[in-house]
Amino acid sequence: MKRTALSTAILLATSPALADTPDTNDAQTLETVQVTASRIAQTVDETLASVTIIDREEIERLQPQQFTDLLEGRAGIETSQNSAFGKTTSVYTRGTSSDHTLLLIDGVRMGSATSGGASWQFLPPEEIERVEIVRGPRTSIYGSDAIGGVVQTFTREGRKGPPKVNAFVGGGSFNTREAGVGVAGGTESTNYSFSLSHFATDGINVQDDVGDDERDGYDNTSLATKVSHRLDNGVEFFGNILYSEGTTEFDSGSIFSPDESDFVHAALRAGVRIPVTQRWDTELSAGHSRDESDNFLEGEFFSQFDTRRDMVNWRNDIVVADNILVITGIDAYEDRVASDTVYDEDSRYNLGAYSVVQVDMGRHDLEGSLRYDDNEQFGDKVTGQVAWGFQMTDPLRLRASYGTAFKAPTFNDLYFPGFGNTDLEPEDSRSLEIGARYTREAYYADAAVFRTELDQMISFDPVAFRAENIDEARIQGIELEAGYESPRWASRASLTLMDAEDRETGKELRRRSPVTARFDLDRNLNRFSVGGSVIAKSRSFDDQDNDVRLSGYGLMNLRASYQIAPEWQLQATVNNVFDKDYETALGYNQPGRAAFLKLRYQQR
Repeated sequence: MKRTALSTAILLATSPALADTPDTNDAQTLETVQVTASRIAQTVDETLASVTIIDREEIERLQPQQFTDLLEGRAGIETSQNSAFGKTTSVYTRGTSSDHTLLLIDGVRMGSATSGGASWQFLPPEEIERVEIVRGPRTSIYGSDAIGGVVQTFTREGRKGPPKVNAFVGGGSFNTREAGVGVAGGTESTNYSFSLSHFATDGINVQDDVGDDERDGYDNTSLATKVSHRLDNGVEFFGNILYSEGTTEFDSGSIFSPDESDFVHAALRAGVRIPVTQRWDTELSAGHSRDESDNFLEGEFFSQFDTRRDMVNWRNDIVVADNILVITGIDAYEDRVASDTVYDEDSRYNLGAYSVVQVDMGRHDLEGSLRYDDNEQFGDKVTGQVAWGFQMTDPLRLRASYGTAFKAPTFNDLYFPGFGNTDLEPEDSRSLEIGARYTREAYYADAAVFRTELDQMISFDPVAFRAENIDEARIQGIELEAGYESPRWASRASLTLMDAEDRETGKELRRRSPVTARFDLDRNLNRFSVGGSVIAKSRSFDDQDNDVRLSGYGLMNLRASYQIAPEWQLQATVNNVFDKDYETALGYNQPGRAAFLKLRYQQR
């Protein structure tokens, strides 16, 4: 029998701790619960969006060395990297630009105000509890940047029970070494988790004919903390921190570019949830994020680009009637830039008001969202989205949606000396999606057809020699995803077919492959398990004129684990088994065959 989004919300209203930590044991009895698509807890089967969930069990099973190892090849997702291990990384959701995908960490908006993109390369996989990927526009809920979708990561969290220690140590190719320790637990009213991890590698030579021939290393030290406390009257206080800092090296082709960067990547949030009545919950929170980079050339200071963002959010979940749920709120944030580059402006604010309405009509579900943004630089913007769902049979659900979205110009677009243009307008988009999801106890299949049209895209105009709103694009495609899980087997497959076209030239958008695919398969043999992943993508182009071709490739990664004792596990993985030579960005090397070993301890 179908559980409605409203019934899930009512259940969560009686247990507010689940609202931002959906992967609790209680939530598991409700199937997999996500909160990113509409800012309210729903199972994946109930949501009217295309959603992929990667939980902690899957993260440990896949044994990723980088966060993008979890994303590459997923339905609608493609990545490119200026080499591996802490190097500049782009994530393209449904063919949109990398800065069209909003990254959230425990609800905190991340990203650089100068470049516009998120620093995906600095996310530590060991500190992540789960990842929620929502494909399709979400600007009418979250504001600017969410044209292609939203990726939200949740840090490790505690559960009711005595304190339990977890630890790991590992190493492998490229003189890679890593270690970490944490403790998590909880009581009837309090949950807590504290963890610390360190990752370091000598890396590989980023570019063959640029700079020296030495390897370009990377190190990342991360701290994560999450605490919540619930009073007898249901009021809950919560807070979370993810703080990462380290150094990444790369090759410099001239005296005009650096070869090393010290970074800070951090998200902090604290707030309170209050059950005002049985039908009204309210949440007030404040957050802070940092994306900081101090750059060096041959050991001497070269440049600084630091973004600090302060934000507040007031959200209300109101059960208006037995079949109508309203989520409404106000959020505001201010970006501040500190740099040795002199920008005409070094800060700006954005104030947004949003509302989401969900209506349960038996076998039919309707959802609408509307948002108003007032930005200090470009003025106001209104975006909206409507969605419909139909439970055709008990396991089969159909959905359709249409939404508008926008992306605000970055500080580089607006104010960079000699390049910026203060007359720029936000990039606009319109997206249509039709999808279906079939679910049984052990398996599911999901399919979606989508089309996005983008206008006012910001690009460099070589004639005016500045940023201009000159480009238009049309992106359309098909996503297929399926999965199966049992005590013995776990598998997931995805395929994306896409046409991403520049409407001005008729050329393909750069670094967008028409075909991407991924297949993960694991077999549990009691104390021993084996598995592998195959990731493939077709050719793409590295330039706007489609003259520079990036060849397609296929990779195979193999893994195994052995449960030495109830609390001890040994893991091993071999990536790029066939030692393929490939690039995701022209001239930037990717690792060949590499092996890694890790020993885990989890107190029972």
